[in-house]
Amino acid sequence: MMIFRANQESWNTRFLYYVLTSPVIQNQITNLTSGSAVPQLPARDLKKFKLPKVPLSIQNRIEAIISSLSDKLSLNHQINQTLEQMAQAIFKSWFVDFEPVKAKIEAKRFWHALQPQNEPASPVCYAEPFEPLPDLDAYMILAAMQAISGKSSEQLTRLQTEQPEQYAELRTTAELFPSAMQESELGEIPEGWEAGSLNDIATFPNNRIATEELSLDTYVSTENMLEGRKGICRASSMPSSASVPSFEPKQILISNIRPYFKKIWFSNKSGGRSPDVLDLMCKHKNTSEFTYNLLYQDQFFDYMMLTSKGAKMPRGDKKAIMQFASVVPTIEIMQSFSKRVESFYDLITSNNRQSTSLVSVRDTLLPKLLSGELSVSNAESQLAEAEG
Repeated sequence: MMIFRANQESWNTRFLYYVLTSPVIQNQITNLTSGSAVPQLPARDLKKFKLPKVPLSIQNRIEAIISSLSDKLSLNHQINQTLEQMAQAIFKSWFVDFEPVKAKIEAKRFWHALQPQNEPASPVCYAEPFEPLPDLDAYMILAAMQAISGKSSEQLTRLQTEQPEQYAELRTTAELFPSAMQESELGEIPEGWEAGSLNDIATFPNNRIATEELSLDTYVSTENMLEGRKGICRASSMPSSASVPSFEPKQILISNIRPYFKKIWFSNKSGGRSPDVLDLMCKHKNTSEFTYNLLYQDQFFDYMMLTSKGAKMPRGDKKAIMQFASVVPTIEIMQSFSKRVESFYDLITSNNRQSTSLVSVRDTLLPKLLSGELSVSNAESQLAEAEG
């Protein structure tokens, strides 16, 4: 590792960083690197770097332009992370903690306690009592609506008046959840749901696509899948085979090599993939977001590692993967969840497309600014027009 500290009298630190990460220097690093098994860049060769001579005042202006683009990229990344976290929070509430079901159970107990023949009770409850007390079904549905939306009964009343369609959709969702639990191999689960496995909801498709139909933007291998559930980047090379396994939009791609890297992507386009990239397709229509969020969890990747083969390069066992134990809700509830979070993934896709465009602009803009092909004033004007 080497640390660079900029001479503040002649260099803007962020400008220097952009220069060092640009093709201007990266090409020089490649040319100066030696060794095949473990390529190295000798420290003495750092003196051979040819840095552009740019006045500090111009550096500051160029840094402001590039930083503006980089800040937009960071913002898109933060928004996407938040959207993923929101989807996972809803998934956990519905399918791990069973909050809407437990809300109905508590509401049922509270409702019976408030009947004239019983002593008054005051347990914690999602639904506030009011006069006259509604019938039991309505009371349980109200409790589930509160658990799903995080709104009070007063807020739901306003929602019914101001946004009746949204209220009706929320009520329909609440009605889908049962009001009791049952014992299963996985412990207590909602009544009517099953203790099943991944095989109950997904399958491995085996379609193929000709390599000549693919591009670096539509080919996915383990190399261009990003660690930590961050999706994919553009491929750096194409396969040599005539055809490869294919994938379609709304299928789930997972790297089968070293599962601990947690490489997973919810596809938003058609393309081809390496055989080392698993492709899962949902068995039931409009349930892809549910399945993706199920496989997004740490428990799934831990299970992949536990059942993987090989020590140096663990490889997931496809047969074992399909036996991953999971609570299987009704199809209607899986579809309801998928519909609820679908807009999150639409926005993530939109942000990723914008980020791809921003990266392209940033990477082409800096060399032009450094070479003088594009003036700083023109670049500032173009950026202002784009932001406008």
